[in-house]
Amino acid sequence: MKRREFSLKKISSEKDEQQSSNFLFEENLSEIDPDTDLIIGFEENRQAKKLILIPSESICPKAVRQALGSVFTNLYAEGYPPLRMTRDEEKQLLDFKNQLAHYRRYADRRFYKGGEYVNFVEALAQRRAAECFATDENPHAPMKVEADEIFVNVQPLSGAAANNSVYEAFVEPGDTVMGMALAHGGHLTHGSQFNRSGRRYNIVSYGVNEETEKLNYQIIKRLAIQHKPKMIIAGYTSYPWAPDWQKFRRIADTVGAILFADIAHPAGLVIAGQYPSPVGYADVITLTTHKTLCRPRGAVILSTDEEKAQ
Repeated sequence: MKRREFSLKKISSEKDEQQSSNFLFEENLSEIDPDTDLIIGFEENRQAKKLILIPSESICPKAVRQALGSVFTNLYAEGYPPLRMTRDEEKQLLDFKNQLAHYRRYADRRFYKGGEYVNFVEALAQRRAAECFATDENPHAPMKVEADEIFVNVQPLSGAAANNSVYEAFVEPGDTVMGMALAHGGHLTHGSQFNRSGRRYNIVSYGVNEETEKLNYQIIKRLAIQHKPKMIIAGYTSYPWAPDWQKFRRIADTVGAILFADIAHPAGLVIAGQYPSPVGYADVITLTTHKTLCRPRGAVILSTDEEKAQ
């Protein structure tokens, strides 16, 4: 009897030890950190009951939040998927057997091993983004661009980070850049003195006509000819009309500038064909995924120029 009691105590003790060692990985947040869990509950209640009119915020669907909380968050995945995967159509891309055989033989462009499944997720996101912004089947787009002609980077963690990457790629500190003034509807990263863009570069700001509150392309062209910017930014945070991408393209070509389109806010409308697309006009395009796309907080960089995409 004593021997049986000892065995039961031992089993119970081993179970307790096992549960104790695994509690960080298996317990719910409410058990591990009830204070943080309570605050999350407050925020859920606020979002459910308050009218929120901030244009840069939207509701992230449950499925997206589930993906964000997956085991992929455990990994480092510095570098990029194989070039071959980034150009494959979706059916080829999801041929797991063939893709993994190629990976085992040739590896990839990552700095760490163990990223073979990250490659699928990232390349799939790139492909889907290209298909979303392809204009070959969009009757509202004046220029036809197929998905295969669009090069995509989905790694920026925010729109500001994506915009910073564009500056780093195309202009040097001190170079002249044109963008809309913050007070007229531009973004902080378009040359505001409160942002690194306004501190590192020579910013020439353009605004709207005081009477019409619309862009005056003749004035923008004169400014461009006068100051000869290396990059012109179009696309805005708080401007209720769509830019004329064709006119901006002509202005940029007149002075030999890079045309940078920031469509962070209307990206969903562009995909739906309800807003003019800069694809095919702009040298480089950035957008965020969490505003009108209801996706995770992040950003995308697009280009139809393979050399500029590199």
